[in-house]
Amino acid sequence: MTGQDESIRAAAESLLAACRRRGLGLATCESITGGGIGWALTGVPGASDVFRGGLITYASELKTSLAGVDAGFIAENGVINERTALQMAGGAARACGADVAVSATGTAGPLGQDGVAPGTVWIGIRTPAGASAHRLALSGGRAQIREATIRQALRLAARAPL
Repeated sequence: MTGQDESIRAAAESLLAACRRRGLGLATCESITGGGIGWALTGVPGASDVFRGGLITYASELKTSLAGVDAGFIAENGVINERTALQMAGGAARACGADVAVSATGTAGPLGQDGVAPGTVWIGIRTPAGASAHRLALSGGRAQIREATIRQALRLAARAPL
């Protein structure tokens, strides 16, 4: 991504505005997107009013050490699943002192990971109203899957009950 596409920017603006209206801090925990969600958020002027920061946990062991994802669970089930996404979001909220957190874990290909097909992504959302996880089945090349993940993560978080 060389520049923010308009749908990503609009989703980032929507999420930041929703958090701002309620006085909530926002954090991210990213794997598949490698910081792209945070990049999209900080591309919006005034993001610092809301965005606290994020964790980039590309390596599985960082999901455990930084975000607090259960290491035993990862060893048995891999990292591309609902529970990991939820724990990543919770870990980002705790680590960054945020009220709202969004996480993304998945595989963009070209090969799968842990027996999971490329394009399989889990988005975790944590808000004061609760937590949810969303499975995405995306297609396209690596860059298209990563961009679609960023877009969908922002949209899902913006629509989550705060």
